[in-house]
Amino acid sequence: MRVSPLLLALALGGACATAVAAPAPAPADWSARERKQLVQYEVNLAAPESRWLEIVMTVERPRGRRSDLALPAWIPGSYLIRDFARNLDGVEATDLAGVSLPVERLDKQTWRIGHGGKSFRVRYRVWADEPGVRTSVVDDRHATLNGPGLFLYLVGETERPAELRFTGLPAGWTVHGALPQPSPGTLRASSYDVLVDSPLELGAPVVHAWDEGGTRVELVFSAPGGSNADPERLARELKPLVHAFAEAMGGLPTSRYVFLILADEKSDGGLEHADSTLMRVSRDMFHDDAGYRRALHLAGHEFFHLWNAKRLRDAALVPYDYSREDYSRLLWFHEGFTETVEDQMLVRAGATGPDQFLQELAIAWTAYLQKPGRNHVPLTQASVEAWVKQYKPSPGHFSTTVSYYEKGHLAGVCLDLELRLRSRGKGSLVGVFRRLMASHGARGKGITFEDIVAAASAEAGSDVRDFFRRYIEGTDELPLPAQLARMGVDVEIRAPSAGESSPLAARRKQGWTGIVFTDNAIRSVAPGSPAELAGLMPGDEVIAVAARRTRTGEEATERLMDHAPGQSVEVALFRGGRLVQRTLTIADDPRKVFRFGLSRTPEPAVRELRDAWLAVTAK
Repeated sequence: MRVSPLLLALALGGACATAVAAPAPAPADWSARERKQLVQYEVNLAAPESRWLEIVMTVERPRGRRSDLALPAWIPGSYLIRDFARNLDGVEATDLAGVSLPVERLDKQTWRIGHGGKSFRVRYRVWADEPGVRTSVVDDRHATLNGPGLFLYLVGETERPAELRFTGLPAGWTVHGALPQPSPGTLRASSYDVLVDSPLELGAPVVHAWDEGGTRVELVFSAPGGSNADPERLARELKPLVHAFAEAMGGLPTSRYVFLILADEKSDGGLEHADSTLMRVSRDMFHDDAGYRRALHLAGHEFFHLWNAKRLRDAALVPYDYSREDYSRLLWFHEGFTETVEDQMLVRAGATGPDQFLQELAIAWTAYLQKPGRNHVPLTQASVEAWVKQYKPSPGHFSTTVSYYEKGHLAGVCLDLELRLRSRGKGSLVGVFRRLMASHGARGKGITFEDIVAAASAEAGSDVRDFFRRYIEGTDELPLPAQLARMGVDVEIRAPSAGESSPLAARRKQGWTGIVFTDNAIRSVAPGSPAELAGLMPGDEVIAVAARRTRTGEEATERLMDHAPGQSVEVALFRGGRLVQRTLTIADDPRKVFRFGLSRTPEPAVRELRDAWLAVTAK
């Protein structure tokens, strides 16, 4: 169902005045004013086997008598200081006649050029050998390039337009990405922000393109080492998913969108960009339907960032500060709620049925309840802590925090159900995003926590601030099972491994230790568990259970599960190179396994609500 113009015209009060840098399309040719401000980059790829990228940056009209140039310390969308400057070498500056200019390194990522007000040129090179969606790599087969690790920027002047030109491209290589190319190998960006928000794939990929409501959508599939994927099938399965998003959101907010998919030896997910995404998936995962489904899930998540996180961006991140950590309290919204909508759109696209949707939700809820740190800190705090706990957690992370992806996703489900129940089906989480797009995204305004609460309250038809106080700013347990029961969904609670037939699963029904292993070492110990009471610690290397040698965590678990609750067992382990003996008493497993299913006898009004939620009807 395409959203009505009336709904799209809704705007909420209290709008934040912070402007989001819109990904404005670059012109076919620069105006005289733009050409004066233009920053030009040239990347030479004549020797890809060396892994060095030779880059020349030209500024024809600098401001003042000296300019500071810097390389970002991080890439937006991935909250970790990566210090890209560690890969940069040999910064040299000249005027346009080739006369050397003084260069002073100010800190780990900033250089000062003394140009005296004259046009200048900076040459440097970047080592590119790190495959991934946040980094860059070049070899004799292809190149994957992410701008934040490659292109220096004029400090305080990121609004300048930029032109990027590739030279020395190997025979048969072409350049692919969201930036417009007025000629092959020459790309244009309306600002530095847009330049580095546009990853590129160079080589000889397979390209499929189609139209979605006037927007050109491209799938650029690169498998330099080979893959068992069928790119045509990927494109075929992406089309209804893209259409479902467009229908739900009232069209796509861009004239062109590019899925850049790199099939490689390893996978590391995807990263969102304003008009594209870069995904890195396992090249051999497409041997069955499950592999395509994983790719579709990832693509759906990154695609919804076209709205959430890009056009609906935390005002605290406007503009980006590339030099240091840039803190947000809204990552549960930008990432967690994106997962919520991703799952809904897979249902609308026909890729997931209602029963499968509920099954996957039950698995997620079961896993979430087994996280001891799930209610240790509010989601707003978990967002701020992303820089130190999401990407580089300490061993104690397991019991002291929760992923804003995981809990944010379930909080999004709960909010969606809350809105539908309060409004009797007139409101929804997708409706919240439509409202925010009308009031903020379409106007280039950053959003705040209060804006989200206001949009949700408008969808509900009543004030939902208490929901956010309890579950987003607070640490109350999420009310999912109770909400599902009100939506005509049966909630069944079982003992762990009930109904499973494997021998290990049968033994696990008997007891619990609270140990999670990595190889043969203990990764985490659940608070209050038998392992904690026995004095076992994260990092302990278990070598024997009940005087029997164990070589892996799985073997140790099997030997422990040979014992019934109430029985004690001797555990031998190495701790810091020292042999230690501990006695562990097996306990009954306190954990619960949830199963959600469609109730066969809901009231008609409840059935209508449930059918709308599960896309039996359009809302």
